[in-house]
Amino acid sequence: MIKKYFISSLALLAMSFSVSCDNTTEDPPNQNQNNSGSTTTITGPRILSKITSGNVDQEEYITNAGILSQAFLRDAGSTNTITATVTYSGNKISTIKYLDNVNPHVINNVYTLSYTAGKLSEISMDQAVLSTTNHSDFTVYYDANGQLYRIVEKKKMGGSTSYTHYVENKFTLAAGNVTKLDYTAMLMNAGNPDPSTSTTMSYAYDNYDNKINPYTTLPKEYFMVTGTLFPINFNALSSNNTGKITLLSPGAPQTSVPKSYLYDSQNYPISDPGQIVKYVYKPL
Repeated sequence: MIKKYFISSLALLAMSFSVSCDNTTEDPPNQNQNNSGSTTTITGPRILSKITSGNVDQEEYITNAGILSQAFLRDAGSTNTITATVTYSGNKISTIKYLDNVNPHVINNVYTLSYTAGKLSEISMDQAVLSTTNHSDFTVYYDANGQLYRIVEKKKMGGSTSYTHYVENKFTLAAGNVTKLDYTAMLMNAGNPDPSTSTTMSYAYDNYDNKINPYTTLPKEYFMVTGTLFPINFNALSSNNTGKITLLSPGAPQTSVPKSYLYDSQNYPISDPGQIVKYVYKPL
């Protein structure tokens, strides 16, 4: 239920573009501007403020001096909104609370983040939905080069004191970009994953450009956690912008959707070619 809720918005964001191309423009109207209503063009450091589609701010990021405090994720086809509230310990994100505006709540999750040698290493999640409490423990794995390799989740569902469900997000990276995500879920038996119950959904991200991914202006840890809710959007962790997303699902034909962008003179995406989806920044 949780993954289906709100997937219309985030999948639309991830997959709403036409054929990929490299179009650098001289700051088309109302794109590469600050967030105060001024028409001053941003030429220096910036941070992503919102992503709009038509008249809807589908993603909005509240920041002060470059520090993310809240994010709003709005559904494309309804008034549904998820609010993510971010708190810190020192300069590291310590907790993120995701709360929707549905009654009763479908998403009411609190994530607590832990670090080892400065890198996110463990996450715990407590969820209270529909009079049920669930708990998850995540372990983040890196390869020998320090690149993200896996995020493994073990769930205790329905108030269970034992782990009942297992999820693995396995990443393939190249040149700083996520090129594939394998999302595998299965039941657990006596504390161990049961491969006989396993199913895998894969997402391939291809045709990357050499421009700046807007999400890199915001904390990576926020998108690592958000990706566990909406795995299709794990490419937010990439350095560049994907030109195609392909969904590989067992028993179903693969679906590929190309993406395309217009860029400003500083190599930041500012819109799709039709200027329906727009990226709005504010200066730092």
